[in-house]
Amino acid sequence: GPVKFPLSYIGSDNVEGGRISARGLAKAIGGKGTVYINSTNPNVSSVEGREQGFKDVMAKEFPDIKVLGPDYNLDDQNKAAQQTAAVIEQNPDLAGVFGTNVFSAGGAGNAVVNAGLGGQVVAYDATAEAIELMNKGVVSLVLAQKPFDMGYLAVEFALADKAGVTSLPKRVETGFAIIDKDNVTDPNYSRFIYKVGK
Repeated sequence: GPVKFPLSYIGSDNVEGGRISARGLAKAIGGKGTVYINSTNPNVSSVEGREQGFKDVMAKEFPDIKVLGPDYNLDDQNKAAQQTAAVIEQNPDLAGVFGTNVFSAGGAGNAVVNAGLGGQVVAYDATAEAIELMNKGVVSLVLAQKPFDMGYLAVEFALADKAGVTSLPKRVETGFAIIDKDNVTDPNYSRFIYKVGK
């Protein structure tokens, strides 16, 4: 039949996620120093939004923080680790890293650990590895999207559309859960840690 998609956007506000990440990293490093963005692919709207939100907040709210990057790892965690290690070698005083997705944060975190630095990493996406790095003191904040909410609402909207409902909102933002060392064991937050199905 005729294409009517998309019915609605259901998901995270990536720019806002970048803003939250910037404020979390700035707090972790005391509002000054050099930070680095490791990202996935250029010209991808989701990570571009995260990068933009991060840069905007740093420029407007934290003038004593210098932002390097982004470098693009093409969804390769090993490449993210290599890129971050190279940045650390050139900037031994690097204070923190923003990883714009699972691969970026995991690779950057491994590079920080391998360098023996106390620099902080903000991880976008609440994977088990990101939580493990938080427990080791490498990651200071994990920004969890809410995939269950996204999927649940998508199914509800599809059923409503099939039933003839025409008043569906065009945009639904599902928000984030901000996980840190103080709340990681709280069930109200830990329920947002991503789990892989069996």
